Amino acid sequence: MLPVLPMLIDTEIAEIRREFPTLENWTHFALAHKAPLPRCAEDAIAGFLTDFYENAGKNAFDMERCEETRASLAALVGAPAHTLAFVKNTSEGINILASGLGLAEGDEVIVSDLEHEANLLPWRRLASRGVTITIASGGAHDLVQKLSARTRVVAVSWVTYGTGYRFDLPTLGRACRERDVLLVVDGIQGVGVLATPLVALEADAIACGGHKGLLGLAGAGFLYVREEVIPRVEPPYVAKFSFASPDKWDEPLELAASAHRFEYGNPNHLGLVVMKRSTEFLREVGLENIEARVKKLTTELIESARAAGLEAATPDAWDERAGIVSFEMTNAAEVQACLEERKILASVKDDRLLRVACHFFNTEEEVARLVKAIVSCV
Repeated sequence: MLPVLPMLIDTEIAEIRREFPTLENWTHFALAHKAPLPRCAEDAIAGFLTDFYENAGKNAFDMERCEETRASLAALVGAPAHTLAFVKNTSEGINILASGLGLAEGDEVIVSDLEHEANLLPWRRLASRGVTITIASGGAHDLVQKLSARTRVVAVSWVTYGTGYRFDLPTLGRACRERDVLLVVDGIQGVGVLATPLVALEADAIACGGHKGLLGLAGAGFLYVREEVIPRVEPPYVAKFSFASPDKWDEPLELAASAHRFEYGNPNHLGLVVMKRSTEFLREVGLENIEARVKKLTTELIESARAAGLEAATPDAWDERAGIVSFEMTNAAEVQACLEERKILASVKDDRLLRVACHFFNTEEEVARLVKAIVSCV
């Protein structure tokens, strides 16, 4: 088991890096796009396949193992297990909420103008029902000023996908709750990077895919819904696992009181086997250690880039950012390709942002090399 320390030191970083085979061939600054898989994911996949090969998949669809994954995820993200539903990705989680809250003509949804399609398009589609969709700019305090008597939902990201701006969710969430407005959050760029427990964010619902900070597979994510809000959401699909009773002839049909109501058929069993191992790994490292490491590396990146004449589009203040540091440039795609030729992975968003994402496995030497490479490629 890896040690839990106030700040990871070089010996722990070296040990951690050995858990990521990708790092033997690439300098990886693309967590905001997809994570490199740790060895524990390979072990989990191998065990899943061995069960099929040797035992005809006897344990492959074991729902008890899904509950073990749920418990490990709950311990990592800081939320009660019964408030967590397994979904495919952020998009599915947001769609469950957008379609299940019963929004109707005259209602308003406020969406940040910094949102990914996953947290924008499901809300925009509600305009066909007469729901007013207001696109708003600014931070938490700006959005609070836009709340009206008709506002039913505010949709933002914990950490935005482009510039990496981090919303002050507790401030926004408290203001929304005072007005009986639901705060719905795309959490994928914050989960696994930031240590704040989900329950402390004051959000009513948070959707997250598993292939970034959770170090897992695409197709295995989660939806957190605050316990008091669960009954307000009517699931768009139902099946065996959605109801309080396993008896299909039970009368009357009663939806589960927990987030199980948002689950229906077989989940992504392989993805959840990997999620269990990856969340255990992240818990061994410790989210406090991970956040401290990311803060150190991103601060160094911003300052080193500035010294080299590159100004980040990401805020300086730590409470307004997380692992993403983006640089606005007209030739972002060309710079990304140039970096890839040097075995350095970054990503491009909105055709103009070179997006870099530091994680706990990165090193100071890699940050210095990245800055030099960007300057050279520009």
